Amino acid sequence: MVIDQHTQVIKTAQKRGWFPVNSRPRLPVSGGRTSINLLGAVTDDGDRFISFVEGSFTAKVAAHFLRALQEEFGKELVIVLDNAPYFIAKHLKKQAAKAGLLLEYLPPYAPEMNPLEQCWRQVNDGRANRLYRTLPELKTYLTSTLPTLNSPRIYEYLC
Repeated sequence: MVIDQHTQVIKTAQKRGWFPVNSRPRLPVSGGRTSINLLGAVTDDGDRFISFVEGSFTAKVAAHFLRALQEEFGKELVIVLDNAPYFIAKHLKKQAAKAGLLLEYLPPYAPEMNPLEQCWRQVNDGRANRLYRTLPELKTYLTSTLPTLNSPRIYEYLC
């Protein structure tokens, strides 16, 4: 299984679009800094597990997420992840080894190798040119969108 983190910020994500000639389309924009953090996992079968994270990503949050994955998918897992500081923390590695998890790390600075980035791209594309003014509005969008994402094929990325 592959895991990754993602942050959605309350702001307008602008993309190119087509408008009638001589029209002046207007789009409200926001530069807000309020955000929702997500941790996601996808299995080689295409099963997904995504959870909302309160506050910042930390090694403690990552450890809790790994325990949740074991409860959902079983005790013996191979987990591929990136080199974010909270994923390479000694405490997390010790806990994973004790719990029977095998952690494998992607090369540094290679997000294109993480299949979950494809899911996050789908989320961002769905948000294009939309303004969410509050966290509950954004969370409603995410809650309705996350189950509809197309799962990436892990082996196409890792083999």
